[in-house]
Amino acid sequence: MKKKVLFLCTGNSCRSQMAEGWLRHLHGQRFEAFSAGIAKHGMNQYAIQAMKEIGVDLSAHHSKLLSELESLEFDLVVTVCSNAHESCPLFPGKAKVVHVPFDDPPALAVGLSDSEEIMVPYRRVRDQIGEFVKSIDKLIDRGNSMEIKILHDDKIKSQVSQRYGSIAKAGNSCCSASASGCCQPDGIQQVSEKLGYSSDEVSSVPEGANMGLGCGNPQAIASLKPGENVLDLGSGGGFDCFLAAKAVGPSGMVIGVDMTPEMLSKARKNAVNGGYSNVDFRLGEIEHLPLADNSVDVIISNCVINLSPDKESVFREAFRVLRSNGRIAVSDVVAFKPLTEELRNNLDAYCGCIAGAATVNELEAMLKMIGFANVRIEIKPESRNVVKDWFKGAEDFVCSANIMASKP
Repeated sequence: MKKKVLFLCTGNSCRSQMAEGWLRHLHGQRFEAFSAGIAKHGMNQYAIQAMKEIGVDLSAHHSKLLSELESLEFDLVVTVCSNAHESCPLFPGKAKVVHVPFDDPPALAVGLSDSEEIMVPYRRVRDQIGEFVKSIDKLIDRGNSMEIKILHDDKIKSQVSQRYGSIAKAGNSCCSASASGCCQPDGIQQVSEKLGYSSDEVSSVPEGANMGLGCGNPQAIASLKPGENVLDLGSGGGFDCFLAAKAVGPSGMVIGVDMTPEMLSKARKNAVNGGYSNVDFRLGEIEHLPLADNSVDVIISNCVINLSPDKESVFREAFRVLRSNGRIAVSDVVAFKPLTEELRNNLDAYCGCIAGAATVNELEAMLKMIGFANVRIEIKPESRNVVKDWFKGAEDFVCSANIMASKP
C-alpha cells in the first residue's frame, strides 16, 4: 500500500503544489502525493511554468483547503512555509509532521518586471524542493537530516547575499563595509596588481567597478577572443565583465550574473557610466543560471564559486550553458588541507571565502564526473600572503588557484 504524503502551505498556490508535483513525478509508484493550504490563493502561473520546464505538468492542479482532505490519513505531513507550520493542526494517527521551510518565490520576485528575472527564484525553490523530495523516504524512515541541510544551505545563501549587499551599498569596496569579506587592508589598486591585473586594466574600468573582491585574475587564463560570448559567475560591480567586454570587442557579448540586487544595480550603473553596449547584467543564482543551453563560449569567475553551498550544481549549470569546445577559466579559493570543524561551520569564514573552499581533489572529481575535459587546477602558493589578511589562520588551510576545463 502506498504511503500518503501531504505538503501544506498558506495558499496552496506555489511551493506545496511544486512539492506534490515532484513527489508524483519522482516516486509515484511508492507514494500518493497531496497538497493543501490554510487558504486558497489559486494556482501561481510562474510555478506552473517552472515545473513545466522539468517535465512536470501542474496545469490541471487547483488550490485546495486542508479541510477538503480531512477524511484521509497521512503518513507524512510536510509544512513548507512558516505560516502553515504555525497553523498546522494536530493530525490523528500515525502521521509524522515535519517543517521544511522554503523561500516564497512570489515574495522574492516583488519589484521585478522582466519575466526571466522573475523566474529565477521560482527555479531555485523548485530545484530545492526537488532535492528534498528525491530522498523523502529517508526522512520518513530515518529522521530530519535533510531538513537540517536545506536550512543550513539557505542560511549560508542568505548570509552571503546580505554581506555582499552591504558591501555594494557601502560604495567603494568591501574594505569600506563593516563586515569582512574577500578583501585586503591595502588599497584596491595595490591588491589588484598583487592578484595579477595590470595598472592599465585597473584604471580602464568605471570608478567603483573594481571592489577588491577577487582572489586572482581570470582574464589572464581565459584567452578571450574577439566575437566570443562570455559569462561571469558572480559579477559583482562588473570589473571582470568590463575587461572581458574590451577583449571580445563589439562583435562579442559579456553576461554577468549575480544574486545580489544591490550588486546588480551597481554594475548596471557602472555599465552606463562606462558606455558599455556589449555587457548585460542579470539577476540570478549561479546554481540556476538565467541562460539558455549552449549559449556561451567562455565562463569566468573570480572568488565566487567557493561561496556556493552547492558547487556541483554550479558546475552542472556551467556545463549546460557552455557550447561545445567552450571553456571555463576560474580564479577561486581551494583548500590544500582539510579545514577544521570550527572553521568549516563559521559563517563569517564562509562569507570571507574560506569555509566554503573545496579541496583540489574534490573539484577535479566533480568536474570530471560532470563531463568536463582537460581539467587543470593550478595552485598559487604565493597567494597565501594575500589570504592571511582575510581571516585569522586562513593561510594555513586555503589559497587561490586557477581552475580550467573545457566542454567536449
